[in-house]
Amino acid sequence: MTGLSKARIMDRLPYLGLDIEGEGAESVRIEYNPNRPDFSSDYGIARALRGLVGRETGVKKYRVAKGKTKVFADRSLAKVRPFIACVIARRIKLDEETIRQLISMQEDLHNGLGRKRRKVAIGLHDLKAIVPPIHYTGKYAEFAFTPLGSAEPMTIRDILDKTDTGKAYGHILAGKIASKTVYPILQDSVGTVLSFPPIINGDRTKVGTKTRSLFVDVTSTDERLGNEVLAIISCALADAKGKLETVTVNYSKSQVRTPQLAPSKMKYDHELATAMTGLRLSKKDAKACLKRSRLDIDGKSFAVIPAYRVDILHPVDLAEEVAIGYGLDRIEPSYPPSSELGRFDQGVAFLESLSTTMTEEGFNETMNYDLTDEPTLYGKFERDPGSKIEVDNPRSMEHYLLRDSLLPSLLAVLGRNVKSQYPQKLFEAGKVFLRGESGVEERFRLAVVAAYSESSYTEAKMHLQALVKKHFGELADTAPSTHWAFAEGRCAEVVLKGKGLGHLGEVRPKALANFGIDMPAWAFEIEVPSVKKKSA
Repeated sequence: MTGLSKARIMDRLPYLGLDIEGEGAESVRIEYNPNRPDFSSDYGIARALRGLVGRETGVKKYRVAKGKTKVFADRSLAKVRPFIACVIARRIKLDEETIRQLISMQEDLHNGLGRKRRKVAIGLHDLKAIVPPIHYTGKYAEFAFTPLGSAEPMTIRDILDKTDTGKAYGHILAGKIASKTVYPILQDSVGTVLSFPPIINGDRTKVGTKTRSLFVDVTSTDERLGNEVLAIISCALADAKGKLETVTVNYSKSQVRTPQLAPSKMKYDHELATAMTGLRLSKKDAKACLKRSRLDIDGKSFAVIPAYRVDILHPVDLAEEVAIGYGLDRIEPSYPPSSELGRFDQGVAFLESLSTTMTEEGFNETMNYDLTDEPTLYGKFERDPGSKIEVDNPRSMEHYLLRDSLLPSLLAVLGRNVKSQYPQKLFEAGKVFLRGESGVEERFRLAVVAAYSESSYTEAKMHLQALVKKHFGELADTAPSTHWAFAEGRCAEVVLKGKGLGHLGEVRPKALANFGIDMPAWAFEIEVPSVKKKSA
C-alpha cells in the first residue's frame, strides 16, 4: 500500500498521531484517535503515510463514474431514519484480509461517527444479488426475511426480540417509530431484503471472497453525517482498487447523487498557523507542509480539504496539519525567557484540590463536553432557553450549545447509568459559559450530585459545608431560594462573606423523570473563581 519498509512505517506512524501497541512478524498493531475516522482502515493510514514521506502529496483525486442504479426513499421513514446515501464499487477483489478490513472499518464508523448506529448505520452487500431499482421503505413488525447468519426467515418482531443485534440495537428505533409502527427496510425490485437498518443485513446479499462488486448503503438521521461516512468508505474502496459508481437517491420532493466526494474549502490563516506552531515558515513552505498532510492551498487563502477529512473543523486544525506535514520530530523545542521554575497555575491547582476532596469523599469525577444540546440543557428542566449561546456551523445537533451549568451534564450521566448500582455519586469541575457585558464569559464551577433512595437536602448541605470549611476555613451561609434545578422548598442559595456562590438542594422530581432517573437526588453547584479569590 505504501511502498515503504516496515522499519520506515514504524518510524513514521507516531508522527501521524498513531500509537503502536504491538508488532508481529508481518504486522503492526496500532491505536488511532477517534477524531481521525479515515484511519479506520489500513487504506486511510497508508494514504496519510504516503503523503507524510512525500511519495504522494496533495489532495488525492477520486474518479466516480455516473451510475444508473436508483434508490427510492419512502416518506413513511421521515420520522424514523429519513436519509440514505449509497455507492457502488465494481471490479474489487475481496480476499479474507480485505473483508476483515471493511468490517473493522464499518464497526469503527458505527461506534464513532455513527454513535453506536444511532446516527448512522452501514450496510455492505454483494451487488450481484441485487436487482435494481432499490426501495428504502417502511414495513410492519410482522414483515419477514432471512437475516444475516440465519437459515430461516424471521419477522422484524422476532429479530428485535430474539437476535443479539436486535437486543443490542433495537432501542435505537424505540420512540422514533411513526404512529403506525413502521420499520426501515431496504429491498430490491424483486423483494430481496438488503438490510433492516440499523439492526442487521439480509443474508442473501452477504459479502464473500467471490464478491466482485459491492453495493454500500449508509442510512442516517443526519444527512450531512451520512454523506461524510460514505465519503470515508468510498475513498477506502477506491484505494482498494474498486471502481466507484454513483447511485441516485430519490426522495419524495428531491433527488441527490451519492457519494459526494468533492473537496471542501476553508480559509487558511497563515499568521494563526505561525502563532500556534511556532514555525517561521513562508506561505510556500506552509503549502508544502499541507500537501504532505494530503491537503492543498487554492491560490493563497483557502485550504482544500478532501471529503474524508471530516475532522478538520477550524483554521486551528489547519495549523496542526502544517505541523504534521512539517514533521513533529523536526520541531525544535523552545524555552520561555524566564529563569524561574515552572509551577501549576493557581486556578488549576485549586480545582485539583477540590476534585481531590470530592474523590476522598467517595464521589466519582466525570468530564463532560462544554457543548451540549437544548433538551439536555433546557428542555428536561423546563427552563427558559432565551439566554442560550449557540455555536456557528455545528457539526452535530447534540453539541451545539455552550453550557451555562454543569448539573444537566451530570444528570445526563446518571440517566445513562440507571442500571448501575446505587448510590451513585458524581462530580465535575469544569467550565460554563455566560453572557456578560463584554460578550461570552468563561467561568469555572464545581457541581456535585448524589442519587439514592435516602438522599436529602440535609446531606447535600453537609457535604457542601465540609467542602467549604476545609478549603476556606469557614462555613457558608444558606438562605431559602428558588432555582430551575431544585424542588420548591428544598433549595437554598450558597453565600460566603456576603456573596452568592451558587445553589444546593433536592433535584426536581420531574427533571429526574425526564432524564429517566427513578431515584431521588440532591446536588449543588458553586462558582469556583469567586471561591478561589476568597481563599487567597
